[in-house]
Amino acid sequence: MLAKGGPTVTQTPTPTGALPRTATRLLLAERVVGPLRAEHFRRETVPLAPPAAGEVLVANRFMAIDPAIRNRMDHTAGPGWAYLPGEPVGAVAVGVVLASAADEVPVGARVVSFLGFRDYATVPAGEVEVIDPLLGDRPIEYGLTALGNPGLTAWVGVREVGRVRAGETVFVSGASGGIGSLAGQIARLAGARVIGSAGTDEKARWLVDELGFAASYNYRTEDPDQALARLAPDGLDVYFDNTGGPQLAAAIRRLRRLGRVALCGAVSGYDSGGSPLHLANVSDLVRGSLTIRGYMVTDFRESWPTATAQLQDWLRVGELRAPHTVMDGLDSAPEALAQILRPGSSHSGKMLVRLTDPGHG
Repeated sequence: MLAKGGPTVTQTPTPTGALPRTATRLLLAERVVGPLRAEHFRRETVPLAPPAAGEVLVANRFMAIDPAIRNRMDHTAGPGWAYLPGEPVGAVAVGVVLASAADEVPVGARVVSFLGFRDYATVPAGEVEVIDPLLGDRPIEYGLTALGNPGLTAWVGVREVGRVRAGETVFVSGASGGIGSLAGQIARLAGARVIGSAGTDEKARWLVDELGFAASYNYRTEDPDQALARLAPDGLDVYFDNTGGPQLAAAIRRLRRLGRVALCGAVSGYDSGGSPLHLANVSDLVRGSLTIRGYMVTDFRESWPTATAQLQDWLRVGELRAPHTVMDGLDSAPEALAQILRPGSSHSGKMLVRLTDPGHG
């Protein structure tokens, strides 16, 4: 349609024949001290403008629930990283363009953005990225799992940071989560023997029975030192760390000479004031020529095309699975975030929240 005196706006019809006029979003009500609660969020409904020149209107279909969201809400989070009271909380989301005044982002395009914790948004086209070529005929949620940030993060941690090779023994903590479940599979596909930890017996069995891990244990019922001595009696070559805390300390003690640690996250401390780094005697690190490296996936952009192509190939031939759990509705987002921080939670794979339904705009 042509807005009088304004840009040409194309739009996709909704069941009512009109674009949504309001958007609902969750704001940070207060900086978080201690465990996350629903009261730390505030719900707000705001008018939703049609797109002006260079803008698009997006219906978010799914958002990713990442542990780092909680880290940025904490009262100790520093400037430039912290979410502040009254601000929308951010998260990666995938959605569909309902209306567009930007030639480069057509109506109907599937896009990824940092527009989570809201159902609809009108934003400059530069704030979204079209992912149709990436996804092909796969469902849109794959843009938040194996073909999104979790897949890239897992691939980089295993292949670039951990430098996993065939015949090595790899331990992945938090292995039933969104990144850990992919990292373990990628290490297995590299020819490694993979051990994983999870917070319930059911999830530990799932790692072996469904994802092809060689062995697993429940970190809530078995001491990590004892578990790793039992499952890796000859030691570890690589540790992919999602948790920090006691599992990191135990893994370092089991590393063989030239062992490597890829520090991906420290979820064990996100809801309790931090996760101290428990190191072995420094002289042991020197004698073992050990490498311990934290990383951000954005530091490895040059590897993303190779990683994406390999992830797509594995998915196409069925060698890689993209497990995820879905909770419905924007109001479920606080509980979804609290759940992934809670030891022994029931979810497996990446936690997603469904924000809008294709049949309702």
